[in-house]
Amino acid sequence: MSEKVAKISIDASVAGHGLAVQEATISLGVNAIPEVELLCAPSEASSSMESTTVKKNTVSNYAKMYRNLSVLAEGLSETGNVSIQVSGDDRDSCSLSGWILSGVGLSSVGATSAPYLSVILQHPICMLTKAGSIYETPKGDVNEKMRPELNGSNPIEIIDSAYKYMSGADDMFFPPPSGYDMAPEFRHALAKYKLSDYLTWKGPGGVFLAGGEDGGLKGRMTIAIGEAAFPDDSGSSTWDMILRSSGSLLVSVTQDESNNYTKKKLVLEPTQPWKTASVTIDESRCSSIDLPGMDPFRLIGVMARKLGPYADLPNQGFLPNGNPLEEKPTSEVMYAPVKDVGISDGRIVKTHAPAMLDAAFRMDAPYGDSVSQGMIELSKQMKDDYNSAIGKYCKAVYEITAASMIQAKVQMAVSFHSEGKLLLPGNTCKLSANGSDLFYGYIRNVVHHVSTNGGNSTTVAMSYVRPEASFKLKGQTAISAGSPNAAYT
Repeated sequence: MSEKVAKISIDASVAGHGLAVQEATISLGVNAIPEVELLCAPSEASSSMESTTVKKNTVSNYAKMYRNLSVLAEGLSETGNVSIQVSGDDRDSCSLSGWILSGVGLSSVGATSAPYLSVILQHPICMLTKAGSIYETPKGDVNEKMRPELNGSNPIEIIDSAYKYMSGADDMFFPPPSGYDMAPEFRHALAKYKLSDYLTWKGPGGVFLAGGEDGGLKGRMTIAIGEAAFPDDSGSSTWDMILRSSGSLLVSVTQDESNNYTKKKLVLEPTQPWKTASVTIDESRCSSIDLPGMDPFRLIGVMARKLGPYADLPNQGFLPNGNPLEEKPTSEVMYAPVKDVGISDGRIVKTHAPAMLDAAFRMDAPYGDSVSQGMIELSKQMKDDYNSAIGKYCKAVYEITAASMIQAKVQMAVSFHSEGKLLLPGNTCKLSANGSDLFYGYIRNVVHHVSTNGGNSTTVAMSYVRPEASFKLKGQTAISAGSPNAAYT
């Protein structure tokens, strides 16, 4: 490990005002809006490299820029640009263009010292926090009317189609009382900030538990995803909906070389903590390393409970055993990657079938044109689609959960790149030492701190840390490097 010396220059402007920036902290993370906080002198400057002279030490002078910028920040209506140049032992740079002014603060004012002005800029995806709820009462047949409009090959397209329909479906909602007609305007805004404007889909398959192939389950899951995104449960935003969906759809907001915090779009993809390593950090560049410890939640399997009596047709009196195809009942589904693990080698997590699969399953309830035909179709769906989907779900949950609590962290001189590639959350990093692999980890957070007064650093926090590219239990490969999310295969 070694220390590096860096010379920093920071140029920034917000809403037409030049900022005399002394410190900047860029924060990046999985399922997080990229953000930069600038600490500045509270007066305008043409360049951060120039010294700033405060003309008069009065509170009104200090507060002027704060008041001007804080009003603009409230509406997410102004943008700013930041350029950081690093020279010295290593050369690097970062340019952020068109980021949204989202927050302003002012430190306490002293009699003998000038305060700091804190300016927070966020990636343009923060615009998804401006809209995303419906404040009207939907009519009873809104889902029925919306279903034919739901389409797409991935969650981004499906949710965009749902929001597009709802934004213009005035006849699907009860009108507000006279004099209270603002609610429809908020609903109309649903289509203004589309997911596809700020996110690109990446990864295997496309539709949760149905992959990319056409078929009955894909159509049902498309409808279930669109209906789950219906934003009428509580006041929220489109960004809140994405975070809520990240758990139910097993997806994550990440970044890659083509779509990242330096560009307009980020990535939405099936959660894949076992990607092959795309970036390498050598131990010689690090000033400190927090090495991983033992797994506090060693996992050997995942079991998913089925939908109770709906999973295997109950005796409802229509036919013997309620099962026209004479299928034998089955138990719950369990996934374990390694069979010979021993009784005390870890835990088996019990979960429930995902709510969206539940919704898709119940669309084929046994009450169609004829009871017998409906039950036959339901049994076929259960046999051909449902059990396969729940098996995929168990495997995906295992691979997302296993080793997730094994963490590590490295700190080094400020570096936006490593070996020419950006350090980005949602990718696998390899730490090497003396020409050998020390460990691999999934990058969860990256924080760049730069200051014209020194103390510059980049911190990379990782989870799913393991000594090899693959993950092993008892010497056997449990998860292969590059393993895709099973829920999307």
